[in-house]
Amino acid sequence: MNNLLQSPPDALGALFFLPGQYLFKRFEAGRETTKALSSEQIARAFRDYRTDTGWITRKILRYREEPEGNYILSYEPAGQRTIFVESEGGETAEITLPLPTLILFGHRNDFYLWATKSKTVNKQNKLFVAPLPNIGENSSGKICFGKTEVPEARIETLDKIWNLIFHTPFNRDHSGNKCQSEPKDVRQLLFALAKKNAKRFPASELLEINATVGDLWAQAVERK
Repeated sequence: MNNLLQSPPDALGALFFLPGQYLFKRFEAGRETTKALSSEQIARAFRDYRTDTGWITRKILRYREEPEGNYILSYEPAGQRTIFVESEGGETAEITLPLPTLILFGHRNDFYLWATKSKTVNKQNKLFVAPLPNIGENSSGKICFGKTEVPEARIETLDKIWNLIFHTPFNRDHSGNKCQSEPKDVRQLLFALAKKNAKRFPASELLEINATVGDLWAQAVERK
């Protein structure tokens, strides 16, 4: 029983639940100090608690939980994708084409999308305009999902967000200024790539933004 109550060697403190009260024990410089806490103090401490994963790997680059709303940063590596695009005639076509690596940033129920030229992503990567319609102009990157209900930014909802991006039909809204060769309507480029069975998205088509992945996180989260 005594072994079960021993604190881990790297523990900074411990919270004890006693009849009618709580005790917080802090370990510092080889000393232990104890403080009695009320239930209101405990509730307030956890309500204001914030977590931040730091920079991690794979498809989740970073995740931060806050009482005001969570932040998430994710990416999809470059590769073949099947998407749905509305033609000039108003018909929705299912097309398969290569897309560049896409960077997704979310806060609460708002999501933003950019592109990068590298398959592996870190905070030094330069950002480019995502070559897709329905994404805000002036490099804002904000995704317009229309009337589709969008879940809150959380790790467990991330797959659903990516599925919404790839399965919600793209129309003509915000289709201009998204690529080099078709500045008026990026859909023309998307249809052309699908028609010729392109294997890679041409990097020369991407429009650069004066920012990096690290800048994106810092401006949205750390400098708020």
